[in-house]
Amino acid sequence: MKIGLIDVDSHNWPNLCLMKLSAYHKAQGDQVEWWNPEGDYDLVYKSRVFTDTYSKDTIFVTNADEVIKGGTGYGLSGNLPDEVEHIYPDYALYPQFSDTAYGFLSRGCP
Repeated sequence: MKIGLIDVDSHNWPNLCLMKLSAYHKAQGDQVEWWNPEGDYDLVYKSRVFTDTYSKDTIFVTNADEVIKGGTGYGLSGNLPDEVEHIYPDYALYPQFSDTAYGFLSRGCP
């Protein structure tokens, strides 16, 4: 399968959810890349942390068989499956942060 990833908020900071989805799909033998509007995908994941107040979703995907939206920016109803949630993230998605690791030390804004 060909998988596309979209960080709706931006690429300024690593998106841990997309990193885990990437690692999971790569382990399954799937091809994973950042979504390109000129590509062709079996599945595209859109991840968003912030709501429309801070980060509008203006990305329309028409080149995928299936699109899955997730993250708190879309609501609190969905969670990653356990096998994805507990996988080691794919840090290769963000080569600019090669010497960095992310995890939850606290949640919410200060």
